[in-house]
Amino acid sequence: MATGEWWETFFSGAWLDVQRVFKAARTTSEADFIARVLKVAPGDSILDVPCGEGRLSIELASRGYRVTGVDITKAVLEDARRVAAERRVEVGWHRRDMRDLPWQEAFDAAFCFWGSFGYFDDEGNKAFLAAVARTLKPGGRILIDMPNVAEGLLPRFQERDWWPSGEVITLEERRYDHVTSRVEVDWTLVKAGQVETKTSSMRVYTYRETCRLLTEVGFTGFDALGSLTGEAFKLGQRLYLVATKAHVSVPEGPVPVTEVDQGPG
Repeated sequence: MATGEWWETFFSGAWLDVQRVFKAARTTSEADFIARVLKVAPGDSILDVPCGEGRLSIELASRGYRVTGVDITKAVLEDARRVAAERRVEVGWHRRDMRDLPWQEAFDAAFCFWGSFGYFDDEGNKAFLAAVARTLKPGGRILIDMPNVAEGLLPRFQERDWWPSGEVITLEERRYDHVTSRVEVDWTLVKAGQVETKTSSMRVYTYRETCRLLTEVGFTGFDALGSLTGEAFKLGQRLYLVATKAHVSVPEGPVPVTEVDQGPG
């Protein structure tokens, strides 16, 4: 159901080409890290939300984990299904809002990667964490990749940056709103002489704010890492935050109505 939010239309056009450009080494090292910090073993069930084009879901599934990928964008899920079929890897793909997850204590672990936490307002971001908590078995772990954590982003904040991704040149023009604690970005993507413009808006949380939200929905035992090698998080770094679901049930909460297909799996 369309709500006019930026993320409903952002993941389209030339951005799909940007999103597809990842080196195999990066996917391998990230999958190694995810499996290690989530403390999962082959055969365990893992939730990837949002999963995007499924590069990490597919890599983990190829190693013997039972993986479920959730995303709301139809185009990236089509990519994911195609690549998984080509690699003969089985993943359960589901198209739905990341705040609306139907499973109850079904997964051993979950992860949210590539800076996908913070899309919504505070109520929506908390609803996402609560939804993930309900899907996890007691003692299950969540890993959140947070390039936009306040302590990491603000010391190195740049108002303008550009970078190439394959055939696409991407320009970012950023603004930090200290009243709303959000980073607003105007994106310009140039491919073969064609120009696309997009906007995004991400809530910037401090480490303490994020831990408070996680605590309120039933998580505990936080571990703050600053790199894929597992070093402790420090000022100016990307944050990889790990938390454990407490051995208590997570109360049901309101979730949005999601009029999208669940897909096979």
